[in-house]
Amino acid sequence: MNTRTLLTIILTLASVAMRAQDEPASAMVFDSYEWDFGTVDEADGPVSHTFHFANISNNPIQIDNVATSCGCTYAEYSTQPIPGGEEGEITVILNPSRQPEGRIFREVEILTKDRRNYASLSIFADIKPIPMGLEQIYPHLLAATVKTNTLRCNFGYVAQGETVTKVVNLANVGDKPVKLSVQSTGNRYGMTVQCPETIDPEEVKSLRVTYTIPKGKNSFGMARDTLWLVADGIKSELPIAVTALRVGNFTESGNQAKPVMRIEPSYVEFGEKAPGKTFRKTITIGNTGNADLVFHDVEACQGTTTTLKNGQTIKPGQEIKVTVTITNSTKANETTMGSINLTTNDPVRPFRELRLQIDTK
Repeated sequence: MNTRTLLTIILTLASVAMRAQDEPASAMVFDSYEWDFGTVDEADGPVSHTFHFANISNNPIQIDNVATSCGCTYAEYSTQPIPGGEEGEITVILNPSRQPEGRIFREVEILTKDRRNYASLSIFADIKPIPMGLEQIYPHLLAATVKTNTLRCNFGYVAQGETVTKVVNLANVGDKPVKLSVQSTGNRYGMTVQCPETIDPEEVKSLRVTYTIPKGKNSFGMARDTLWLVADGIKSELPIAVTALRVGNFTESGNQAKPVMRIEPSYVEFGEKAPGKTFRKTITIGNTGNADLVFHDVEACQGTTTTLKNGQTIKPGQEIKVTVTITNSTKANETTMGSINLTTNDPVRPFRELRLQIDTK
């Protein structure tokens, strides 16, 4: 099936949906919202995929900004208005250079000029790095002659009641054995660490980091811990950041009714504002599913606030207005970024990051 035929089908189905309600959730309807690149070899360079969409409204729409969740991902698109009933496309490019080995997930948020039409796209890939020697594979010196390939240990989603283990690889690039131990922020979120006692020259060993997430209303949201390696009695100046997204366990939900969270917009731009002051905007959060949407954890980060509270509920088919604020920098010509992390019972995307940006004049 070619692109023209597929978009014709989209327009036909969308017109039926529009007759069933006063206004569609978004005028931008894509042929797909996810793309899996499969295995991506770093040596082959960037890869790309073009997402096609149709404007199902009667009014023109104009793409104003495309925000990505990582600097390794960017997009190419036209900024020309797209009339109602016409088609457009957005090409998403993934650069695998210096990306971690294994499975990665990146988000692409699309905003239009009127801030009413937007879309969220997702891309996936299995990264295969270029083979290198120990010095190149493990660029971060921790302590003594022990290096690591990463200063981050990201668990992604960990459901309540689950036990998940990740490893952080260590390499001794010296010519003598090194004694090892580890210091941590403790078992604050159910994290434990196993550290090898010694590591021989040119040997690679692993720290084993484990999260066991208990059940309960206080075990939702982002877990953040820190590790410091101690090599021959020398504590690393570079810490290893450990994070996990603690969510509900959806394995037994089956065909039960489910909530679906919709945020408009999910990337809030305040524009250029006076320095050193706090500014506010209103966003809309809706539930397009068929079960109550419950906010298990609301975390305002980096100088932001929100009127949304832990335990707040949105009924199916309803929406609420939420105020978000951010404090601008006191320095001229500076961009300030903030975020509000939302953990809900939406089984498809139980964790969402609402990003805020403001610039000084």
